[in-house]
Amino acid sequence: MAEKPKTILATLLLAGNRVVSDAHLREVTWGPTPPATVNQQLYTYVSRLRTLLSPGAAIVRHRPGYRLVLTDATLDHAEFDRLAGLGYDALKARRHAAAAEHLADALALWRGPALGGVTEHLARVELPRLEEARMAALEGRIAADLALGRHDALVSELVGLVEAHPMRERLRAQLMTVLYRVGRQADALAEYQRGREILAEELGIDPSSALNDVFQSILAGDPGLTAPAAHPPEIRVQARRQVRPAMLPPSVADFTGREPQLRELSDLLCGDHTGAAPVVVTGTAGAGKSALAVQAGRLCLDAFPDGQLYADLGGQGRPRDPYDVLEWFLQALCEPGTPIPVTVDARTQLYRSVLAERRVLVVLDNAHYEQQVRPLLPGAACSRVVVTSRSRFTALEGARSLELDVFERVEALALLRRVVGPGRVAQEHHVADALVDRCGRLPIAVRVVAGRLAAKPHWPLAEMARRLAGGDRRPLDELSLADIDVRSSLRSSYLRLTAGARTALCRLSLLHTAELPIWLAAVVLDTDEPRAEDLLETLVDARLLEVRGTDRTGRLRFRMPPVIRLFAHECAEAESTAAERRSTVDRALTAWLLRARAAARALADGRQVASGGELFWFESEMNGLVAAFRQADADGHDSTARSLARTLTELRMLSGAADTRTPAARHRPALPHALTRV
Repeated sequence: MAEKPKTILATLLLAGNRVVSDAHLREVTWGPTPPATVNQQLYTYVSRLRTLLSPGAAIVRHRPGYRLVLTDATLDHAEFDRLAGLGYDALKARRHAAAAEHLADALALWRGPALGGVTEHLARVELPRLEEARMAALEGRIAADLALGRHDALVSELVGLVEAHPMRERLRAQLMTVLYRVGRQADALAEYQRGREILAEELGIDPSSALNDVFQSILAGDPGLTAPAAHPPEIRVQARRQVRPAMLPPSVADFTGREPQLRELSDLLCGDHTGAAPVVVTGTAGAGKSALAVQAGRLCLDAFPDGQLYADLGGQGRPRDPYDVLEWFLQALCEPGTPIPVTVDARTQLYRSVLAERRVLVVLDNAHYEQQVRPLLPGAACSRVVVTSRSRFTALEGARSLELDVFERVEALALLRRVVGPGRVAQEHHVADALVDRCGRLPIAVRVVAGRLAAKPHWPLAEMARRLAGGDRRPLDELSLADIDVRSSLRSSYLRLTAGARTALCRLSLLHTAELPIWLAAVVLDTDEPRAEDLLETLVDARLLEVRGTDRTGRLRFRMPPVIRLFAHECAEAESTAAERRSTVDRALTAWLLRARAAARALADGRQVASGGELFWFESEMNGLVAAFRQADADGHDSTARSLARTLTELRMLSGAADTRTPAARHRPALPHALTRV
């Protein structure tokens, strides 16, 4: 059959019993410049096709086009869709053997390249869709085989597939999983790096969260990455004496502070509030979200006579599947012998039905994303849910947010006294203040420091302060105690960032300024201000950066907490060269100098006195300029340090002469004595 009639027939077959307009048939057959006789040619080709079709198929005219009607004829494309659909349903229900069989049968219907012999116009329109359907079925079949433990047989197949389709991240993630399972961990990690480089070079994007999650799981040696045991065909609640679920972890014995937050959360759980909207306790890693949720739950036990459910959804590792969590909860809630459904949707319906007339507290700890939480929400209003997460979960319908910041100074010192002993802290109260400041008043860091001091009664507090000061030590090495490790806690947040956000965090950590204006971030990140602001907001969302406030022009200013700065600086040293880091700092210091000189010139010329623009800039950036001078002086940028000293002195005099009437001018901080040495 010639190309054009074959194209018309293929188009009608792909339409699936729908009418295809004359205009579409003309477009896919002749392209954008059809001949003058196109309508006559179309009619001729359709007539010729009618004579070639078997009695089980007919081309019927339905204005404004044609429809192919199949009676007793079958179409491979339709059969592929049917079998693939059965495979996807089985995969969702975790019937992996059935899923693998259905999807393999669907793929067997592909006996060569799709749409061979048709026009390029039709191929351009339809081939991407068909190829995507085939690849999705292939990835689904491999997922089923992985779940059945068939990883040994998949290695060579996946190596070839990834080579042929380097942009498909799911295939690469499956190859990494297979390599890890057969004992080739180094090859699995190398595969991630290759994929990351290809995506950056070809598309300018970072790996997806799915690929990053497999990478992180391999690094952590996550047991969930090993070959899973197949789910039994039927799961029932274990035959045991029915008890009221009481899953909450023990209270934190030295829980300290957080009185306003504890009152607010307890009121939301125990008070007479309508609706079952969850309370999301959110904050940075190590802020004490889990401890607060458990403490509030313990205080409200009497309000939940039917028990408490608790699940760690995996804040420190691979996210837990709600499918598995629902099984745990149903085992705790249902009568012995109750069948547990095999799909997430059916399990959720049973879970909500069981809770419909019960008053239960549900604590979902360390949640990663909204989709992980939704199946675990009760349907009735009598139960209450607390979710802890580093994300704010603004897409979770009706959720109430409770923000948890670092400790107030009095809370941090109270925890230190409680663990170390009040007498020991009182003897070195000035050092105690410095210690909690070096911890950024981050609860997990204060807790580790207090625990280490308690374990070393012969150490003065000054010894701990000396170790945290650095020198020939890495300060984060000191923030580790048994299974509490600040570095690991922060790394899980870091690894979930995009490559661009990780680079931004590392570069910004090289600066000594307390505040980060957007213009400075743009210079450091070598980009424009809108892109820099987006990256800063990404870091704020990840709780690795804080919004400090706004300047007089209404622009946001950001701050990197001390412990996060230590961690990010370690990452910068590991992931960049000394020359790259020095270049970044030099670029920032030069930008400070150029901005300061421009402000001085404008004030000297009197151009900005009326509007106060340069005065406002100087008032906003005074502390940053001083920090830039000190960094230049300390790091050996001698020429820049001298220029900054002169410009700072000039700005101080000019700004004072320009406007001594403003409160800001009267209360300006004094310039450091170090300026006189340069």
